[in-house]
Amino acid sequence: MTDFDPKDFFAKNEQRFIDEWKEFLTFPSISADPAHEQDCLNCASWLVKHLDKIGFSSRLLETSSKPVVFAEHKGKPGKPVVLFYGHYDVQPVDPLNEWQSPPFQPAFRNGRIYARGAEDNKGQLFAALKAMETLISHNKLNCTVKIAIEGEEEYGSRGISKSLEKWKDILKADILMACDTSMSKIDTPTIIMGLRGIVSLEVQLTGPIHDIHSGMYGGIAPNPAAEMAKLIASLHNPDGSIAVAGMYDSVTEPSPREKALANSCSPDINSYTQKIGVPPVAGEKRFTPPERVGFRPSIDINGIHSGYGGPGGKTIIPSRAIAKITSRLVPGQDPALCLETIIRHLEKYTPAGLNFSVTEKSIGGPGFRLNLDSPLVKKAGKVLKNTFGKEPMFMWEGASIPIVAELARISGAEPLLIGFGLDDDKIHAPNESFSIEQFRMGYLYSVSMLSEL
Repeated sequence: MTDFDPKDFFAKNEQRFIDEWKEFLTFPSISADPAHEQDCLNCASWLVKHLDKIGFSSRLLETSSKPVVFAEHKGKPGKPVVLFYGHYDVQPVDPLNEWQSPPFQPAFRNGRIYARGAEDNKGQLFAALKAMETLISHNKLNCTVKIAIEGEEEYGSRGISKSLEKWKDILKADILMACDTSMSKIDTPTIIMGLRGIVSLEVQLTGPIHDIHSGMYGGIAPNPAAEMAKLIASLHNPDGSIAVAGMYDSVTEPSPREKALANSCSPDINSYTQKIGVPPVAGEKRFTPPERVGFRPSIDINGIHSGYGGPGGKTIIPSRAIAKITSRLVPGQDPALCLETIIRHLEKYTPAGLNFSVTEKSIGGPGFRLNLDSPLVKKAGKVLKNTFGKEPMFMWEGASIPIVAELARISGAEPLLIGFGLDDDKIHAPNESFSIEQFRMGYLYSVSMLSEL
């Protein structure tokens, strides 16, 4: 078939792409909530049918939990094999009352689609799928493309993690593409050169056999809420560094070149404050904000729950307190060892009179960094410059895509992480959105990159 203009093709098919994208977003595929188990299965089945329709051979790969959508389109002999990774599950929607429109009824406002998953990861994923559809329909997809779309990225990738070894043959590839990442700003395409790993745990302090009267027992009975606050405060030193012994032992330092590139795309302090509402003053002060996010581990408290939180007051000493904790890890750190190190620290500092227990724990995966001089990275940089007319930035992102490192190992593929998310998208928060322009950028990049392989 004759050559085609991807920009023109997108313009002519934009409304259809948006309508299909919105249909994808109607599935409340919240992997962390058992009440949405069937919604996740329905979403996976919808993807299989859609991928079959656009030119792939697709099926569900069963796991111990949510199924993985697997699809393949065979290319020409001698061309690379690309494994494309994404996820169809989404974050919970709480607090629901802060949404301006229902989270699973996609709404178009000011050039953006608002819905849970609009960006993370359904929007970014679907832009790439539409690019693949376009290339297949024009007989321009010369490389073999395999697609693996999991249903638990937002909940630890448990099912896929346990199944990767048995899928080693079908996942074999040369390049691992993922789009679940961000760019530094709207007019600057960005290559993600590293991600942090993650471990998580939930811990509990229990004391009195039930909530007790704070007048009768205040000053006598140890208070789980107050002591939990002290316990989690013990995780950090006054200078913001991690106080857990051994957490820095295996941290791999970045090169001066990596530091310089990371800092070159960093917003100033005022920009950070404007974006998130507070200045970037947490963490190790001897490192810049992008260095802290890209190259240093962190420990964060995701939630503390104890006692009474309703209207008015209730004069009690609560019987228990719960804290949810995550730690982001960098290359060189062993996730299992770091998790146990954190647990040992909390056990050591458990206050007298209370019982400490770990009620939940999980290992998402290790951190990793890519090679700046890789031919694949250089090719991607050239594609981005030719597509958008601007040299790309290089960024070491602090977030985690838990399964990417393991997928790269199992498949033998070199990772390439290029996405088009922005802070304005508010992923994991109420009123998540993704602009049509960002969707278009993801589409154009995917068409161009896959055409070059």
